[in-house]
Amino acid sequence: MEYRFFYAINEDILNTKWKTKSNLENRTDIYFIIPAAVSNSDDFHLAHGLKLRNRKKLELKIREKRFSNGQEYWLKTIRSDKRLNVDDMHSILKVLKKSNEDELIERLTSSQSIILCYASKFRQQIKTVDNLTHELTGLHLKFIRSTDQSQIGNDLFFETVCIERLDSKLIDEKHIEKLSEEYKTISINPMGYPEFLFRQYQQIINT
Repeated sequence: MEYRFFYAINEDILNTKWKTKSNLENRTDIYFIIPAAVSNSDDFHLAHGLKLRNRKKLELKIREKRFSNGQEYWLKTIRSDKRLNVDDMHSILKVLKKSNEDELIERLTSSQSIILCYASKFRQQIKTVDNLTHELTGLHLKFIRSTDQSQIGNDLFFETVCIERLDSKLIDEKHIEKLSEEYKTISINPMGYPEFLFRQYQQIINT
């Protein structure tokens, strides 16, 4: 179970607050932006998160549950230990085919160019005694067309805050209330990576 939200920062904050820190997990994940259905008739594209972790290992997460307070339960259904390249879509689709992810394959191949998001992450995690992980991550995002590797829009900079527990039990509301108080100066809109990245991409192409 996780409770996650995002908020914008500027490049200076990323450079001074995050790139100068030591003992952080620093990696780049490549996310596939899954197209929405015609007329946005379902939330498949928001409930499926496909990425190459650290640019090379394929992962698929599916949102099993979403609760009214913004908590979400995600289930990892594919974790390929085989090194894959983002330019080799044939091999990526082959892994998805073996897992019977036919609708996901159809969505990905429905557009002329698959849209990618290169997400450079600077992540700090703290585990607590109550079986929770508190995460704060600086993000540098670039949206890229897979066909010609051209960039769509400008670089974007965000931070994401997350409370996570490893099982499907709900996070105690007191932890969410504490976060809300700590970040009371910003508008909190909890969501997972797939929905957040899809929204950012839509904002870019509609402006």
